[in-house]
Amino acid sequence: MKKVSMIFFSLLAIILITGCGATEEKEVKEQTLVCTTTESDEDMDIEQVISMTYKNDQLKQMKMEVNTKLNNSTIKENWEAFKKSMDENSQEFEKDGMSLKVVVSDENYEYNTILDIDVDKASEEDLKEQGFEGLKDDKSTLEESKESAEKDGAICEVK
Repeated sequence: MKKVSMIFFSLLAIILITGCGATEEKEVKEQTLVCTTTESDEDMDIEQVISMTYKNDQLKQMKMEVNTKLNNSTIKENWEAFKKSMDENSQEFEKDGMSLKVVVSDENYEYNTILDIDVDKASEEDLKEQGFEGLKDDKSTLEESKESAEKDGAICEVK
């Protein structure tokens, strides 16, 4: 009995010292950078909002919204032609890791596009087609992206 309790206490001591053999997991730090730019004139207001989600300072998700609202009555008279032109450049699609949606409000003269990208899932070809060639290889940190966007006139916030 004495031998069994010695073995038990020895095993207990080993378990306590080694921490049950558990490996320490690195904590995942997730932050979202939201940058907004706006342009206004007598004809239209354009707001662009880019949300970039970083995990451990590596870009994983990006969502870009471009919201356009017509203000000028002459331009509003050509709303259908404006929509047609925008539709030609903004075809909705959904692919693995990437989608583009269009939301139109005829009564408010608003045309909004929403591009959503899962950087890991999207193919290089699809990224290139949308003007994001090399996005998977971009090593810019959240802070570097923030500084760059603010330098270009965006107002940014980390959430």
